[in-house]
This record gives sequence, structure tokens and C-alpha cells, in this order.
Amino acid sequence: MLREEARRFLEARAPLDGLRGWIADGGRDDSAIWQALAEGGWFGLGTEEAYGGAGLGAVELVSLVEESGRVLLPAPLLGQLFAAALVGAAGSAEQKAFWLPRLVGGEVRMAWAPTDAEGSWHMADTAVEDRDGRLFGDRAFVWAGDTADAFLLPCRCNGDVVLAVVSATAEGLSRERETTLDPTRAQARLQLGGVVPEQILEADVAGLEEDFLPLAWTAMAAESAGGASAALEMTARYAAEREQFGKPIGAFQGIKHPLANVLIAVEQARSLVYAAACALDQKNGDAPLLARMARVAADEAYGFATSRAIQFHGGFGFTDECDAHLFRRRAMASRVAFGSPAHHRQQIGALILGVTASG
Repeated sequence: MLREEARRFLEARAPLDGLRGWIADGGRDDSAIWQALAEGGWFGLGTEEAYGGAGLGAVELVSLVEESGRVLLPAPLLGQLFAAALVGAAGSAEQKAFWLPRLVGGEVRMAWAPTDAEGSWHMADTAVEDRDGRLFGDRAFVWAGDTADAFLLPCRCNGDVVLAVVSATAEGLSRERETTLDPTRAQARLQLGGVVPEQILEADVAGLEEDFLPLAWTAMAAESAGGASAALEMTARYAAEREQFGKPIGAFQGIKHPLANVLIAVEQARSLVYAAACALDQKNGDAPLLARMARVAADEAYGFATSRAIQFHGGFGFTDECDAHLFRRRAMASRVAFGSPAHHRQQIGALILGVTASG
């Protein structure tokens, strides 16, 4: 029921046919969608009820995120959800009481900024340093970094790695929008030149990352599975309508067999996504393994679905006007967020064999 309601909501408020207009306008004004998401309680799905959230679990969260992937939702839903999850895990009672209601209500857009200019996304690798209460360093590929009100980022303070909340209007902070492969997900680069943080969340970053990353991988996999499913449906509709030699092209083995393989890949990915989400809710020790498996399966299914979508749309598919290109770009950009499939496969092998892998 939650998934069905989310699909109806997104098809009405964020239809795919309106996405190109959003991109043409510079991709900055998503205030109407943002407000609607806040009013619908999307940002507080996993946040405790005491702070205005719904207090639901990973299964419900991935249900909504999967639907957002089907429409390439331009609003930074994942970034807000990740920020709320990290503040909820790392903040003190006072910090949570201050930030979480604002994040849940959409009053503050907080962007999670884990990645440095070299592409490392592990918190312990951060190059941002605290020098006498001021932060120096940079962050790259920050989702919605050009429109966020605040940033949550890892920094090194007195030898320890902690999380800092930085205001977008802080003196010494500059941000520049990046031109990236995916025009449906705005990103920006941050430079911190002596920024005074609003707050420091002094938590065990190593333990925090160990708990947070499986949720992030599972959510990313859900978004990719949703996009792959939409790309498959788009291509199947076209194959049923486009005729060649007097019959729909979907009747030919060269079309229907690959599409059947795409369907199998999408369903395998979705099964792993919900297996990982269930394991997270049950605090099962297999959750990190399942989350990595879901990421790999969803990334591969998304890439496969979008490549076939472009190919099977024929001459139109190779033009930028075909929506398959937007899904293809999201698939390629998401593939490297929080670890590539090659990275996760290496870690999966290590987990199964019970050995330690680098990275």
C-alpha cells in the first residue's frame, strides 16, 4: 500500500515528462516537490516519532526510494534521509532535538558530504581538518550541494574523525555547481577555508559508518532497481507498439529474449534489496553482505536495462530526446557512489571467505 501510494504521488507531483523542463531551467527550483515530500512525511520515515518522524524501518524506506528511482526524482530525497539517519545516530539528545524536527519537516535541507576530491567516501579518509576551531579542506560530488542549507561532513579534530554540521552561509565556505554525467541529480563542490562549524557530533565514526553504510547501499540499490524497472517497462511498451515487417518488434527473439533477461535481472535485484532491508530491520549480521550484494545486482541490472532501452528504441533511442538516456546517465553515475560493483564484489568475497580485504 505504501509503495502504491508513493507511485501515485510521484506520478502526479514529479512526472517523468516534466523532468526535461526542470533540467532546462537549471535544475534549481524543486520547492513544490520538496514541500510536498515534507508534508507527506517522506523525510522522517526512519526518524524516531519523538522527533516528528514515523519511526518505520528499512523496508518501508526502500519502498519509497524504489519509487523515486522510477521517476528519476530530482529532489534530493536520499541526501536528506542519509543526513537524518546520521544525525539520529551520532547526535546528542540536544542535537537531535534541534536538528531532526527541522530535517523531517523539510525546513532545513541538509546535504551529506562524504566524498573528497580524490573520490574517497570513507569517513576516516577525510582531508577536512579542524585547526583551532576552524575547518579547512574540500568536498566533492555533494548531492544538492548548490541548494542545501547545511552540510554534514566528516572532519579530523584533535586526531579523531568526527561529524561536523556546517551552515551554507558560513564565512569561508564556497560552493560551485559541478557539471556531471547525470543532469537529474545536481551536485556541487565545497571549499572550506576556515569555516566555523555550527556543531560537532562527537560519535565513534568507525562504528557509525559500519552501521550506516549498509543502509546507504541498500537505499541506493532500491533507487537503481526502481530505475531499471521503469526503463524495462518503457522499452517493453515501445517494443509492443513499434512495428517492423508487419509485426511488433517485441515479437522477434532478438528483442524479447534480452528483455526477458532484463526482467530476471531486475527481479533478482529487487529480491536482494528487500532481503537486505529485512536484515537491517532485524539487525541480522548478514545485513552488510546482503546490502553489498543488492548494490552489485541493482547496478548491473540498471546498466543492462538502460543499455537495452537505448538499443531497442532504434534510431530514436540514440538521440538525446529519448528518455532512456536520462535513465542511462543516472545508472552510470549511481554506479560509483559509495563503491563500484568491483569494490563490492571484492568485499563480498572477503566476507564469505572470512578474510580482510583492502578498501
